[in-house]
Amino acid sequence: MAAVGGKPRLAVSPSARRPAVLAAGLFMIGIALHDVAPHRPVVWIILLIAFLAAALFAFRAAFVCAVLIALATLVSGIALAQSSAFFYPRNHVSAFAGDEPRLAMVEMKLIQPPRVITTPPGAHRPLPPKQVTTGRITRIKTWHGWTDAGGDVLVQILVPHPRLTVGQTIRALGMLQRPAPAMNPGQFDWAAYYREQRILASMQIPDIGNIALLGPPDPSPLDVLRERTRRLLAMGFSEDRSLDHALLRALLLGDRDPELRDVTEQFKRTGTSHHLAISGMHVAVLGGFVLLVCRLFRLSPRASVVVMTGFVILYGAVALPSPPVIRSVLLCIAFAFGLATRRSVDALQLLAVSVVAMLIYHPQDLFNAGFQLSFGTVLALVIFTGPFVSFLRNELKDEDAEALAKLQRPQWAAAWWRWQERAALRVVAASIVAWVASMPLVALHFEQLNTWAVAGGIILAPFVFIALLGGLFKVVLTLLWPALAGWWATMAAAPIGWMRGIVEWLTVLPGSAIPLPAPPVWMVFAFYVLLLIAMTPCSLPTLTWGKRCMPVTACAALLLAPFHTEIARLRPSRDELRVTLLHVGAGQCAVVEPPSGRTVLLDAGSTSLFDLVPKCLGPYLRHRGRTNVDTILVSHANYDHFSAVADVAAAYDVREVLVGSQFRRHARDNPQAEAMLAALDRLERPPRGVSPGDVIPLGRETSIHVLWPPANADVDANNASVVFLLRHGPRSVLFTGDIQDDAMRALLRTPELLRADILVAPHHGSAERLSGDFVAAVNPSAVISSNDRTLSQKQVRFERMIGDAASYRTHRSGAVTVTLHAGGAMRIEPYLSPASSSSSLASNRIPAQKTTW
Repeated sequence: MAAVGGKPRLAVSPSARRPAVLAAGLFMIGIALHDVAPHRPVVWIILLIAFLAAALFAFRAAFVCAVLIALATLVSGIALAQSSAFFYPRNHVSAFAGDEPRLAMVEMKLIQPPRVITTPPGAHRPLPPKQVTTGRITRIKTWHGWTDAGGDVLVQILVPHPRLTVGQTIRALGMLQRPAPAMNPGQFDWAAYYREQRILASMQIPDIGNIALLGPPDPSPLDVLRERTRRLLAMGFSEDRSLDHALLRALLLGDRDPELRDVTEQFKRTGTSHHLAISGMHVAVLGGFVLLVCRLFRLSPRASVVVMTGFVILYGAVALPSPPVIRSVLLCIAFAFGLATRRSVDALQLLAVSVVAMLIYHPQDLFNAGFQLSFGTVLALVIFTGPFVSFLRNELKDEDAEALAKLQRPQWAAAWWRWQERAALRVVAASIVAWVASMPLVALHFEQLNTWAVAGGIILAPFVFIALLGGLFKVVLTLLWPALAGWWATMAAAPIGWMRGIVEWLTVLPGSAIPLPAPPVWMVFAFYVLLLIAMTPCSLPTLTWGKRCMPVTACAALLLAPFHTEIARLRPSRDELRVTLLHVGAGQCAVVEPPSGRTVLLDAGSTSLFDLVPKCLGPYLRHRGRTNVDTILVSHANYDHFSAVADVAAAYDVREVLVGSQFRRHARDNPQAEAMLAALDRLERPPRGVSPGDVIPLGRETSIHVLWPPANADVDANNASVVFLLRHGPRSVLFTGDIQDDAMRALLRTPELLRADILVAPHHGSAERLSGDFVAAVNPSAVISSNDRTLSQKQVRFERMIGDAASYRTHRSGAVTVTLHAGGAMRIEPYLSPASSSSSLASNRIPAQKTTW
């Protein structure tokens, strides 16, 4: 208790001053515990009612009432999260879907604008365009006729339908299935992501004729507004400036276009991807501009705030709904209400209220990387920016005063100098705080560290401001003068071009994206605890210096600890060789990590993935902490084995590319192979041929022994595949490419050279006449096949030819890792456990079914 003006004043605890902060914390803890708590949502709801009733009866006992309300808040988080994660109606569309595609006829209403996806520019093998959208199921046809159903479904239409619009009800015939889980380490898990969005099924429609339009579209007014805004923004952009239009649409409206894959990857590498997502900064820039215009037109402050609030609400409605958008709009409305009513506004309270409101609507957002980065960064800016600015100002105060004294500037110039100094300090402080606060979450979710994020964010900020205003003017001016849409598009595209140039320059700087193994969750939690301890008041000088060092200590611990724990585990030991056959669909790509520390790729191709490097191989290499690839060995001149070789050579500073002695002969009539050779020549990495008898050393006890094909062999491209034995100590792995009977017949003349512990199956595990004899000659303990999701009849027959050997196929096991020890031990680890490969809803991040010899 303290006395002010002779009257006693009760001390108020921080939790009493900011009750919403404590409530938000307890609510989030409850959501976080929902999976480990007993899965009984009804029981938790009963407990919630009981706690609230007890708190009502104990209203006069303040402490008891507070404890009961806290428990009720915690339990409400558990109940709500479990209801969202585990409760689905019996007629949900997922009940009719399986892991394998099933033919289904459904009726649905399109709830997202259909988008046409095309192959990004520069792709070596352009794929036909397809149309994607999201539909809300209303009925599904079963053996007993049409049945009412519900739930949202992803829709892919292989031939785009020109008349589909949002709000349209359609009847469609296609293949229904559950989204597939991540199949490789480090790869983004789309099944888990869509599950958080309560989307448990996808449908592929092969042709326009499989779609029947049921009546005219019935879009909501909000859908019409969004569609009209995007049409105004697109008017005037020609095809050669489609990338600028896609980037401007992402910046202004939050839309994501497949054309932005390469640009988005550049923003991610430089740690500036937050500029592409609508955040509080975007809303503040546009809202502040509208407020400035209102004041220039001499509107009253209260009227200006009302107009600005209306604009922010309209902007939030037009942009795609996302955590940053909703959070920014809610905060802006709350601040505007405080300003209009002349009430005090507490940023932490408002942020906590917006967090609770969003999590009540969608509890699973708590586990979303975008939600965590958005709210975590804003929370850090609110708490730490002011103290950090004061600290920097105190450190620079004396030098600044001396500089001003020497310059002897007039008073107005000194005031201008101080304003510039305050603005610069605030920008620098906010950038550093945002980088430090987001660093552990970026490492946790994306396994990388962006060293140039602070500088890049500061440099890009003014161009982002100009581009945002340019996009806003483009929509308004096109609405007023549509005939001049081309001029408005040219002006709006200029700052977008500047942004792209700056990001391209940042990507070539050394250390723009350093692979960083994901730290454990407890370390991320300890990191933020140390930062918060630094904010607690303390009068002892020794402890004060300790508090100042805590943020630096937290950053150092976060950066160094994974290198001592995870990297030590991820890197091969001095006698351990890792061979990982990735799941790439129809194709093959194996990553070899010998004890010497080199990285070798054995093939790098797929006809299922046109973006193999960013979607599959790149995430795996980053997960393993690999920044360079030393050698690529291409087995033969089939596109599904070399499609990504040129991209890997350009992105990972490949030292050498090896091919078989027949490769260039078969590449002459193959446009894709010729393009790859030309790209490697431009990179000054012309392939070097290898022949039988060649030995390629990879370390002291690791080497590649080439067995096939000879230079004079008259065989086709498949039979010209390089066959080689990867040896490590007494163990070996035989790679066979796509060889068929001709090559097998020649190799079986020397069966003693074929003996191996692991066989990477010929031609993706397909049966030929001599396959049984060939497998018997190799006599492997296990056979691994890289194949697409659907097996051919020849692949099914091959399964019966391998005898007692264990069989692993990437379509059901995901990536398969073979670990060989120089002492003779051997271990095989499929990425997916049997449970997760048979059910896409099961957890699949922990490798299971390890086989050890």
